Amino acid sequence: MKHSAFCFLLCLFAISCRDYTPKPRGYFRIEPGVAQYVSFSLESLPYTFDISRLATVELPLESEPPGWVRIVYPALGAKIYGTYLPITPATLPVAGEESRSLVSRQARLAVSVSEKAYSDPERHVYGSLFLLEGEVASPVQFMLTDSVSRFFRGALYYDCKPNADSLTPVTHYLQADIIEMIQTFRWKKACP
Repeated sequence: MKHSAFCFLLCLFAISCRDYTPKPRGYFRIEPGVAQYVSFSLESLPYTFDISRLATVELPLESEPPGWVRIVYPALGAKIYGTYLPITPATLPVAGEESRSLVSRQARLAVSVSEKAYSDPERHVYGSLFLLEGEVASPVQFMLTDSVSRFFRGALYYDCKPNADSLTPVTHYLQADIIEMIQTFRWKKACP
């Protein structure tokens, strides 16, 4: 009897001494709603475009140049930083090269980089959209110009450490918003 009780306790001990493996940390499921767009235009800005109803716009601080904006998606933890530069035909290549330089800094960490050209001669809006895949801080960037006197650059950033796998649905959603923004982008007649 003692022998069978000892064997029972030994088996119970052997079964209960497995290595504990904690449950892996999961991520919240992020499913942005259907995009609805409204026109964004302020008298103080030299441009106008459509933005998502999920977004709010923060205007430049006193220390920032005029024309800069931040398009904030509070529910998604993301911001699109927009910078505006008055240019001349001589400084356009410099502005374009600086913008491409900022993309190339992110490209070092990217798995792939694709560039899509945009041209709307009727409205004098020309530019490029850069899509970066991988663990990059800014997966979507773009630049727009009228090729004469105005240049606008935008870059998407998240409020967290980049994790391409978990952020992919949000990146695709915001990429569609940025494309809508580019396609509806208009220069105003008079610059401030």
